[in-house]
Amino acid sequence: MKGYLRRWAADAGFWSMVDQGTVSAGNFLTTILLARALLPVEYGIYAILFALMLMMYGFHSALVSYGLCLQGAAESEGDLRPLVGGSLVLTAGLALILGAATGAVAALFHRAFLAPWILLALLFWLLQETTRRALMARLRHREAVWGDAVSYLGQAVCIGYLFARHGLTLRAAFVAMAATSAAAAVLQAAQLKLTLPDFCGAFRLVPRFWSAGRWVLLANIAQAFVGQALLWFLALVGTGEVALFQSLVNVLRITNPVMFSVGNIILPAVAAAEGGTQGALALRASRRYGLQGALLLSPYYAVVFIAPGFVLRLFYGAGSAYAGLGVELRILILGYVFAYLGNVIGSYYYGLGKSNIVFRCQLIGAVATVVAGLPLAVGTGVLGASIAYDLTFAAQALAFVWFLRKGTASTLAPYPARLDGARF
Repeated sequence: MKGYLRRWAADAGFWSMVDQGTVSAGNFLTTILLARALLPVEYGIYAILFALMLMMYGFHSALVSYGLCLQGAAESEGDLRPLVGGSLVLTAGLALILGAATGAVAALFHRAFLAPWILLALLFWLLQETTRRALMARLRHREAVWGDAVSYLGQAVCIGYLFARHGLTLRAAFVAMAATSAAAAVLQAAQLKLTLPDFCGAFRLVPRFWSAGRWVLLANIAQAFVGQALLWFLALVGTGEVALFQSLVNVLRITNPVMFSVGNIILPAVAAAEGGTQGALALRASRRYGLQGALLLSPYYAVVFIAPGFVLRLFYGAGSAYAGLGVELRILILGYVFAYLGNVIGSYYYGLGKSNIVFRCQLIGAVATVVAGLPLAVGTGVLGASIAYDLTFAAQALAFVWFLRKGTASTLAPYPARLDGARF
């Protein structure tokens, strides 16, 4: 057992989970503190704005992070620094456009004063995400932990301090996000040993990143639509309903360290596979990390399913408006199980450069969201949205399983995973 634990501690999968645990712990504490401090109407607005930021994050992931991860996994350490420098330049330009769009949505809710802070928060968040992904592309998850601790745990500490001083507002939350993300980006840039010449040649990356990420962009748009649609459907009833649904999502998002770390390690592991045994190695890696994640998720899901009311009171307090949503939380767990299955298979296809398959499955989920989500969410509120969430990810997961069983990966024309034209 000691030998096994030592090998696991040295494995990239272990440090991927530690890193993602750091990220998710910071985000989780932030969302819980905001839910406790803000009125449901205000928290509902925050949930919509942050979901929109996540959608913008998905655009960046497709147009910059995905290409950086794939090429960074394939190239040598010496080629990594100019790749990262150029990616940071592209990220800055993209973030300014996306941040302005997100700020415009804040104005729709009569919160235009938040726009500059949202823009800064998104800018520094995406810059830090770029340096983070560069480290992860080389399986340097252990080093990435430090910057992510500064960014996400630091953010939670700032939010916690404001909460204790009764000074926690939406503006203060976005200021904290911007400040801690900026500090973490500087730290991780130092770990990568970036220099000024590394930032040249950004525009040479555009055609290669677009070639690798165009299908990922479509897949992320479909995925973002799924996350956004249910919130907007509930907003038709009232932002208070959005807050109720978000409170349930927060409880299950505590499993994000496992959900995302599994994907973070599967993608580069599959991308790094070489030679004729590539398919077997890729499937073996995906199966291995997927089962590890499932074993870690099962106990928490079991506790939440057995005692949802207790868990909600533990998170939000016995007198909270969110404490009586036990039935809805039980229903939502099933959707997270399907989402995890889709995440594992989707990461496998991303690693193979088969992002067109991921897009097709995400599109099926988006269609299910519209067909089921609009009538259920508007008609029955949070309960209907929870059922629609299950149906959405069940349809998506079944589509992934169908492609996997039919061996579509060997019949569809692959997209180049390595941006210099090499296959992986």
